Amino acid sequence: MKPAFFRALALSSTALLLSACTLAPSYERPSLPTPAQWNNAKAGSGNAVQPSADWWTNFGDQGLSALMREAMVQNLDIEAALARIRQSEGALYQTGSSLLPQIDGSVNASRDFDTQGESGINSARGSLSVSYALDLWGRYRSQLESSRASLRATEFDAAATMLLTQSSVASTYFNILTQRDRLTIARESLDAAREILRIVEARFQAGAVSALDVAQQRTTLANIEAGIPSLETDLAANEHALAILLGRAPQSFEIKTASMSSVTLPIIAAGQPSLLLERRPDIRRAEAQLQAANANIGAARAAFFPSIDLGAGLSRSLIAGGVGTASSIGASILAPIFSGGQLEGSLIQANARQRELAANYRKTVLTAFAEVEDALVSARGNAARVEALNVAAHEARRSYDLSLARYRSGASDLTAVLDSQRSWLSARDAAAQARYNQYAAAINLFVALGGGWHS
Repeated sequence: MKPAFFRALALSSTALLLSACTLAPSYERPSLPTPAQWNNAKAGSGNAVQPSADWWTNFGDQGLSALMREAMVQNLDIEAALARIRQSEGALYQTGSSLLPQIDGSVNASRDFDTQGESGINSARGSLSVSYALDLWGRYRSQLESSRASLRATEFDAAATMLLTQSSVASTYFNILTQRDRLTIARESLDAAREILRIVEARFQAGAVSALDVAQQRTTLANIEAGIPSLETDLAANEHALAILLGRAPQSFEIKTASMSSVTLPIIAAGQPSLLLERRPDIRRAEAQLQAANANIGAARAAFFPSIDLGAGLSRSLIAGGVGTASSIGASILAPIFSGGQLEGSLIQANARQRELAANYRKTVLTAFAEVEDALVSARGNAARVEALNVAAHEARRSYDLSLARYRSGASDLTAVLDSQRSWLSARDAAAQARYNQYAAAINLFVALGGGWHS
């Protein structure tokens, strides 16, 4: 068979393919009401920053930026997500092969001896075969489009994993700094309690107070001491968690930044709600999954129609110096007649899957809208809480200083000092925790807005 035959086969197959139809329904993005603006966005924020690819740099902490760069390279969840992309790419190559001719070749050779083993006959045979399945109804093209959409979904899933990792690194890092601040507060309060105990014991030795005052202050001192190991445990747990996020062994990990005082709180511009449909990788992933399901409907529909396969072969043999050539060409049609409901069931399943993913897409979008509103409310509420608690901590310190001065002069008993000690420690600790919550709300808002990811 001449090479011209194979060219003619390829040209005719291409023409049939180009004229083929597709039975997949036209894709339409599910419609749902999109708010014109956010209810809880702060108006007139001239210094507000837009979420960017390196959104964490808006906190002004070089230590955080260094950790984030390391996480983007070493994080194991991201590594696994990138591997899933390669798997989807492999699946796409496999699916795309159905649209191309399949060419196989073989060569074999042998030498046959007579019964005495003194003489032999050499023989060799080579063959080449070409097969091609015509995609008249778009079945393979629908499967290919489904694989492409699945690949996009996997890529968006990897982007969502990166964004989640960035959020975890930032929030865990700020939690570590907050735990260190809280430990500093507790240790300063412990030093102050020891000083008060020294004063009380001196007054007791002088007969100015009773043993009750000594016992009460020792109780306060012990309670402060008891709270420190818990803070140290939480600090260690967060350091270990951050090490895992960076793909490191916890035993060799250490954070150099000592306090939240080195971090700046940014003002974040929320933008328009409609932008979320393009900015959020989880929304884009949900839509890509829906597009894949939409294409699968076309493949399920096409399975009801006949399939046509074209084939051609060429073989050449050499036996005892002679040459023989044979060629063949053929076509086969396979039409489903009775499948016992298999084809109908596949189509029902494909349609139901498409409706399921359409509902999932709408829910994902609505959930994203809610997450932004939640983050905006949390940011506003935590800002007010931090302001109030800072005032409370300042006044608690004034109350503590005044009560201690009055106690030293004998103008009041120890009860006022004990109360002001507890209030001072509690107010400072609550202010530190509220400050962390304020930064966590900012992180959540960056993530809810899609971070710096874009298609």
